[in-house]
Amino acid sequence: MVLQFSYGLVYTFGNLLPYLASYLRWKVDPQLNDGSLIWFQSFLAGFPFAFLVGAYLEKLIGARWGAALGSVLYTGGLALSYLSIQKSYFSLFITLGIFSAFGHGVAYNCVLTQCQKWLPHRVGLVSGLITAGFGSGAFLISPIQTKFINPNNFNVDANGYFTQEELLERVPKMFLLLAFIFGTLQFFALIFIGDPKPQEMLLKNESEQENARIDPRILEHRLSMASCVSYTSTIHYNAPTHSKSAILCSDTFFFIFVTLMLNDIWVQTISGFYKAYGQTFIHDDFFLATINAFAAVFNTISRISWGAIADKFSYQLSMSIACTFGAVLMWTLGLVKLSGSPTLYFVWICAMFCCVGATFSLVPYAAHRCFGSDNFGFSYGCLQMAMFAAGIFNALGSQFLLSIIGFQIHFTFIGFTMFMSLLLTIFVSRTQFGQLAI
Repeated sequence: MVLQFSYGLVYTFGNLLPYLASYLRWKVDPQLNDGSLIWFQSFLAGFPFAFLVGAYLEKLIGARWGAALGSVLYTGGLALSYLSIQKSYFSLFITLGIFSAFGHGVAYNCVLTQCQKWLPHRVGLVSGLITAGFGSGAFLISPIQTKFINPNNFNVDANGYFTQEELLERVPKMFLLLAFIFGTLQFFALIFIGDPKPQEMLLKNESEQENARIDPRILEHRLSMASCVSYTSTIHYNAPTHSKSAILCSDTFFFIFVTLMLNDIWVQTISGFYKAYGQTFIHDDFFLATINAFAAVFNTISRISWGAIADKFSYQLSMSIACTFGAVLMWTLGLVKLSGSPTLYFVWICAMFCCVGATFSLVPYAAHRCFGSDNFGFSYGCLQMAMFAAGIFNALGSQFLLSIIGFQIHFTFIGFTMFMSLLLTIFVSRTQFGQLAI
């Protein structure tokens, strides 16, 4: 969870967006806008093939070394962003949007796959706990970013950008601060990444002295029974086993892939624009950063809760509830602005981040259930490509349409992505492997 905490920069991007856009407009290109910066979030959320590379490295060199390699790329990219943001938009995209994003994807999948090996019978809970670490990063990092960059609580101008030079000059240094914090956490957390001991070794280590005092015939019977239990448990929790081509060609994979893509368009919209939208009627930078911090708490807790709910009930029921609430909350966001209440906006964003947590806790659960634990790294890595596709759609819409149609109409369209996901989730049980999701 500590490693995933350090990889959770993407959930602070909504807090960072006004600072980055303001700095680049001041230093590099006055024509840049918020929509242009969403490309960074899109790549941080799901860099193409990074998760597949992580799955391959986890099997080739082990989870610890795979995560270490990803961490070096991720943190190194952040440190280099101190220089690149002062040069050009493109150079910042290379260090933050490619190096850091690729490293995060590699390390994320290594850690998630490894942790599921420890509790194969509680995959929903494990997925929730590990992804909760990822979602919790914003709780501490967002306030740190705001206090470091904007200690005087300056407000944006009429165009929605900061113009105070003393604030803007701190933006590049923020990347060095984040690289130091994340690098320190990763160095110590990687020490504790390891494989669980085989069942036979656990039996030997835990009962070696007791066995010496037990009658050999009784001992033989106990070991035989333990072996049977271990064997049947392995069959149960590893089932089903399918070929990679069968997984990719199945309609179940297609349904889950599109569900993740649609949900992630919704996720990237709210996590990327919550602050920019809030600044249109809330003139308190500290308060907006506080919203992000508490939203991270709800994101974290909800991931654990959704995973536990899926273990008890099903993926289909859990995801249907999340999609319904997500659509309704997005469609009614404009009413919150009309009320002019910062408190109500706080409640709405926190509730929406509960739906964010559902997506990234339940999709790994569905992949494990439908496609098997042996193929989890591969199947989930392929599913993560949906996040890259979502990022492309979201970035194009944000850059070219948002300035024309405005936030209200944009949010209305985005609400329908969750509605379409709801329909896919309802019918997933009729697909090839979908019975395992109910």
